[in-house]
Amino acid sequence: MKYSLLTSYLDSAEKNEIRKRLLVIALPAIAENLLQMLLGIADTAFLGYYDWRIMSGVSTANQVMFIFNVVIIAIATGTMVFASNATGARNKKLVNSVVWHAIYLSILFGLVMTFFSVFSEDIIRLLFPGAEDDIVAAGVEYLSLVLLGSVGMSIMIVLGHVMRGSGDSKSPMLAVLVANVLNVFLDYVFIYGKVGFPEMGARGAGLGTMISRFVGAAVIFFLLFRSKKLDFFIKPVKLSLKILKGAFTVGVPAAVEMLSFSLGVLVFANILFIAGPEAYAGHRIGISVESLSFMPALGMSIAVTALVGMYNGSGLMSRSIGSLRQGWIILMYYSVIIGGAMFLFPELFIRIFTNEPEIIQMAKLPVRIIGLFQVVQSTEFSVKGALRGFGDTKYPMLASSLAMWTIRIPVGFVMVRYFGLGLIGAWIGMMTDMIMRMLINLIRFRSGKWERIAQRVRGSVTSGDDKMTSVDL
Repeated sequence: MKYSLLTSYLDSAEKNEIRKRLLVIALPAIAENLLQMLLGIADTAFLGYYDWRIMSGVSTANQVMFIFNVVIIAIATGTMVFASNATGARNKKLVNSVVWHAIYLSILFGLVMTFFSVFSEDIIRLLFPGAEDDIVAAGVEYLSLVLLGSVGMSIMIVLGHVMRGSGDSKSPMLAVLVANVLNVFLDYVFIYGKVGFPEMGARGAGLGTMISRFVGAAVIFFLLFRSKKLDFFIKPVKLSLKILKGAFTVGVPAAVEMLSFSLGVLVFANILFIAGPEAYAGHRIGISVESLSFMPALGMSIAVTALVGMYNGSGLMSRSIGSLRQGWIILMYYSVIIGGAMFLFPELFIRIFTNEPEIIQMAKLPVRIIGLFQVVQSTEFSVKGALRGFGDTKYPMLASSLAMWTIRIPVGFVMVRYFGLGLIGAWIGMMTDMIMRMLINLIRFRSGKWERIAQRVRGSVTSGDDKMTSVDL
């Protein structure tokens, strides 16, 4: 069967109901993801006014963290998909088991990430061979401390995904809000040396982020045990290989997608170093603005994943497809408004991160380009969210990897190295990549070839017990 974003699959009453449900999940998710992003962006913003070279070093460390996060994303995506489908199937015992497995795994892999803190300098020098020594030094100071907070970060991300998949999107938002407010205060105190603390620069930013994430993890644990939507059982459950296999079968492709994308971003960053440190700083600010701009798209994508999963678990296919279409329509309104503002007034967004005149001028063009591509970005996020809700995580992975390694990197390299186009050349490759990802995911959605996967995921959560069967994708 062929599907289309332009076809309505719902009557008027169903449309209104689904829009409300999407917004109930999406708005807290948008706020949470925005605040989660601000845990890193606050560091960039404070350091951008402190010293733009130190800011560049911290940005390299954040890109390293994206690579370390791949296992966390596997856990978070797999458990969220099955938690949402189990919620739709009203299998509370299975939901509870999935939550406990999320807790076990987030702590375990957080500890593994913490171990790598002692290798921070080796990692940054390996991944950024073209970076100057002072940029590397700042990145090492920051990365070594942020990795020490990996358990807190892992718990916040994984439990946040599971709770949203089960319909509770407010609790993760509150946890991240507490962590973010604390991080902003600690950044100001530690970076600049206020209220009796010494001036610590990049080290202060890392220390503030580490402390904030542990506090956020404590808050989300507290809210989890009080959540009425989850009806969480405090008594721990035994590890189930079937649950682990089922969650990782869905989650690993999402993790591979992120790993491929993050490695590509690292290679892309080294292409920018060819154009000079100022071009890289302008690129990082452009990326930070992009990160802010796609928060609503990411939040709606999470809402679409959760709602599509719930309706799929209930066997209501028309409502699953209708959830995608309504989420996409909402994002189209947003894309026109925010995209227009970014194109017309780029400096308003850039000055969040720096007051350096040269960097501001260099970042204007990337920000305008981002504004023009908001519709493309929102469409890709909507469709990818629906495919994940059905359990089809392999295809978005292939789309992302193909676009990154066959379009963004080669086109960007040729434009920078051989045509001397600098930052604009690199961003031509980046935007072409974005178009390709959108088209590949759209083709997959229209084909209907994900239906078999959706049926198997639905069957795995409606067996009537807490033993999740593995999903052979």
